[in-house]
Amino acid sequence: MSEAATLLDTRSPFGTYPVERMVRAAWRLADRHELSMGLRKRVRALVARLFKGPYDLEADGLKFRIYPGENYDDRKILSKGRLPEREEHRLIAPHLGEGKVFVDVGANIGSYAIFAAGLGAQVVAIEANPQTADKLTFNVRANDLLDNVTVVRSAVGPRDDTLPLWQEPSNCGFSTFVKELTTGEWAGDWSPTFVKVRPLTALTDELGLRKIDVLKVDVEGFEDRVVLPFLRHVDRDLWPRVILLETNCRPYWSEDCLNELANRGYQVTGRTNDNMVFEL
Repeated sequence: MSEAATLLDTRSPFGTYPVERMVRAAWRLADRHELSMGLRKRVRALVARLFKGPYDLEADGLKFRIYPGENYDDRKILSKGRLPEREEHRLIAPHLGEGKVFVDVGANIGSYAIFAAGLGAQVVAIEANPQTADKLTFNVRANDLLDNVTVVRSAVGPRDDTLPLWQEPSNCGFSTFVKELTTGEWAGDWSPTFVKVRPLTALTDELGLRKIDVLKVDVEGFEDRVVLPFLRHVDRDLWPRVILLETNCRPYWSEDCLNELANRGYQVTGRTNDNMVFEL
């Protein structure tokens, strides 16, 4: 692989970086869960050095330029040949379509946003990591969905602020404001980048949103500080009809979203290993 192919490229047309058979085989090996965690980690590190990306491929009929050496979702798309959140997509698909509004907080490379836009929804895709937002924008353009997707380059939190966003180079999709997440199970080569934080109320006001059919929040332990201030400060008419909430970092929340959502009339209608779906 040439040195240039390891760099962020959002200018070359989709299809510039085809996936060779050896690349697929290597990443499938790196994703094999029969291997011990330690061995899998070493294999993945080696494969990431040799086959970092970018690569252009289609998954579930959608186009993505991926960088598997830098992002968990990219690795899953390459190794499995499909999107990593099929069960979550199945749960929210009935609430999407023409005339629906999908707000995606923590949009990553767009596996939710592009899926929702492909069903006809108007999408607001919010991504705090500047480089990931560039990748997201490329993927939206590659799918000819610029009319359906508004990319917002911002973090979301309880108030206007500037905070350190902690990032780990092997998984840029797992950026977090919760420093406690950078140790223990997720220990790695973390470093902070200071980014602007806006309340979701401010963003929805600026965008002129009158309704939200589905709100998805995946911000690595900061979910409570996105959802709860929003529900407390907007009119009930703007409460999302459906909320898809990542809950695998729930121990790091400052407040328990689940009780307050229940008190506001939301009921759990679906769950996966990492997420829960609430309907009003």
